[in-house]
Amino acid sequence: MSPAAAFRRRHPLLTLALPMQSGSPLERVAQGNDAAWNEAETALQAGHEDIAALMHAARSLGGELAQQQLQHLWPRAGAHDLALAKGLGVALWLAEMLLFLREDAAEGRILPPRDAMQRFMVEASQLIEGKHDFALRRMAGHLAEQAIKILQGSAPLGLSAPLLLRYRLRWSMLYTGFLLEAMRRDPDAPFIRPRLPPREFLRLLGRTLHVPGRKTAKGGGCNC
Repeated sequence: MSPAAAFRRRHPLLTLALPMQSGSPLERVAQGNDAAWNEAETALQAGHEDIAALMHAARSLGGELAQQQLQHLWPRAGAHDLALAKGLGVALWLAEMLLFLREDAAEGRILPPRDAMQRFMVEASQLIEGKHDFALRRMAGHLAEQAIKILQGSAPLGLSAPLLLRYRLRWSMLYTGFLLEAMRRDPDAPFIRPRLPPREFLRLLGRTLHVPGRKTAKGGGCNC
């Protein structure tokens, strides 16, 4: 598998939200050519002592990447929109962390904060071996709630972005929200791969297409 294909597989939400153009920050990261990302990825092997350390990693990886990619695609994006993009990247990275808990653990990366694991009485071996129980479900739900709050805060970006980005961002946000709600409510979470039922797909599609105002962004078009 090529580096770019492996990146898309592990980061399906980040690559869903923002198109990967040739020469863009997202493409450089996917090809393994971004030293800062590679260093931050290597640091994940040590895990996270607490929620603050986890959020720092999410900002350094997902947040910074989403912000840089949006600025590449939309050069005239304002400071507020770039801040929203950073929040979106954090939420997407956290959602991906929950989706790939078992796979990451099998590779020696235990990403949930150690203080949260102690609080909910979750052992690293449960993640490695895929041993589901109520404690693990509660921890996953707690982390999903944190990601949902951040995702909701980034929602205005789906209204202000140029038209070619707007629908893609809105769909990505709504779909990620669906995944995180499943992590909160599914009794088998976090070892799940939620699928959109046809009715839910149509509901999210309708919300994606219904953009209040439908005005062109003041910041000009995008390089999409």
